[in-house]
Amino acid sequence: MTTSIPTVPIIKATGFVGKQGSGGSHPLLLRLEDGRVAHVKFQKNPQSTRSLINDLIGTVIGRYLDAPVAEAVFVDVRATMRAQVPYLTKYRWLPGLQFGTLYINNAIPIKKFKPYHDIANVSDLPLSALLETWLFNRDVKLSHILCIPEHNHARLMLVDHGFIFPQGPLWSIHDLKRHRRNFPWPNSLTWVARQTSSRFHFDDAVNRISTLSRDDLAAMINLVPAEWGLSSRRIKAIIDFLVYRQNKLENVAKDLETLWNRHKTRDDDIPLPPLSSSQNIKSADDSSSPKPTPRLNSIAFEEFSHRASTPSQEDSSLRFSERIRKSGSKPAHPLRENMP
Repeated sequence: MTTSIPTVPIIKATGFVGKQGSGGSHPLLLRLEDGRVAHVKFQKNPQSTRSLINDLIGTVIGRYLDAPVAEAVFVDVRATMRAQVPYLTKYRWLPGLQFGTLYINNAIPIKKFKPYHDIANVSDLPLSALLETWLFNRDVKLSHILCIPEHNHARLMLVDHGFIFPQGPLWSIHDLKRHRRNFPWPNSLTWVARQTSSRFHFDDAVNRISTLSRDDLAAMINLVPAEWGLSSRRIKAIIDFLVYRQNKLENVAKDLETLWNRHKTRDDDIPLPPLSSSQNIKSADDSSSPKPTPRLNSIAFEEFSHRASTPSQEDSSLRFSERIRKSGSKPAHPLRENMP
């Protein structure tokens, strides 16, 4: 069965709207030729072009799985815009294809001390959490979870995947191999889930991610523009990293489900919604797709004392790690490879 990989349109930027937030990549708001506005990260920004690569991969995979992520676009910024966008000169950014997500004017970040009980897409939370921990996203802050008002409810959306993979934009092939068994705890999404009385189930989320084949992942990662400098060796390393982690997700999900449903009744179970009609995910019995396999080694988690009710700092996460037999010595860390 052939799956439909999301396409990312190339849209020309026609005007400068303004700076956007205080993120380390110094994103800008640009007007597109179709009249919409995009939140744009530029090549050679302070967090490197690799942050664009990460953000594109995380966003495209998320949209393929029908997770609540932003819509991605390639923003074509011509050199003739230097006069309108002085930052191209100030920060030595490059014209060309940049990474953008469509800007939603009324979206606001989740606030820590505000209760969230009327979330229209609360059933998307298990898939969102499992997606982020599978991608090794340790940067799921409350500011990266947008709340979009809709009538009497609000819809949540995840943005900014620039720091997926171990070490974020600084990741190396060695980092992917070294941390492939580690699953960072999605603190902020856990906090949101605990604001509701609903119980959550992760079976469908596990199935959606596990049915992604190597070819599916390769097709999405190959959407990265050649000018962003992602080598074929790194593409293979990313695919190997994600495929290896697929078979660990079932046990990770069980621990997430246990903690998310703690002290909740069974009256308000929330299943994952069906895929939209435009999606065509492979079924679990497709022989060409990877399937979760029984594990001989268990996955344990280390529980930190401050994990109880609100999200903790980025580096204070509850982390899953596979119990493995200790070897006699640890390999030396190789020199970090050159970044594109």
